[in-house]
Amino acid sequence: MIQHEFITLSLAQFGQILRIPYNGQAVFTNEWDLASLAFFQETEGPYHTNLPTPDDIRRFLQLERVESNRTIKSKNVILTPNQILTKELRQDMKRWEELIRENVFGLGGHRDHLPASLAHMLYCIVAEEQYNLAYFFVKRIECARATPNANLPYGMFLTRLFRHVMEHYPHLDSDIYNVVDRVVRLLALKKTRKPRSDRGMPKARHSVSSSSAHHYGSYNLTNGDEMMMFRC
Repeated sequence: MIQHEFITLSLAQFGQILRIPYNGQAVFTNEWDLASLAFFQETEGPYHTNLPTPDDIRRFLQLERVESNRTIKSKNVILTPNQILTKELRQDMKRWEELIRENVFGLGGHRDHLPASLAHMLYCIVAEEQYNLAYFFVKRIECARATPNANLPYGMFLTRLFRHVMEHYPHLDSDIYNVVDRVVRLLALKKTRKPRSDRGMPKARHSVSSSSAHHYGSYNLTNGDEMMMFRC
């Protein structure tokens, strides 16, 4: 709603404006356990999804349990097979995990374990399944609105939505809105640094590549207005 005027968009329109996928597997949960995916899936309607089972996800990601006991809040906790630790991912999948977490989940949270939704996204990459990123965005925004003191995610993407609205509803444009040009750190996978043989020498600046190729899926990274796009 802008200036007491309601503007309604379909999920497809929302995805097209933000330039993110709006078809494919759709589910949202903030939980850690993989079993929560089935609990939060839509049982009917256009976003009903035949989700993979926890066994399917673990098998496709080739997970290897590294520890079954953890200390959480001073209590010894036995992990279930459906609670995945980040360090249990293969090295190539850890790169995808970092890229998706920074773009889709943002900062904050416990980075030592893999949220069920993030594990599902990684599964879709490996299994070459389409993933409905627009659905996930909308559900996460709804969750943030219902949570006191939560930051609204996807500000850089939503700038596109605001500009679209101002273009198609020019009577709503006003000087009271101040859209600030963003400063973006290019979201590329970190390169492994080689051991330095020039210890004691002044440190040189390290550049980060703006694009990388990987074994599974594909994505684009460019300067300017274009942000990362997944094709699963």
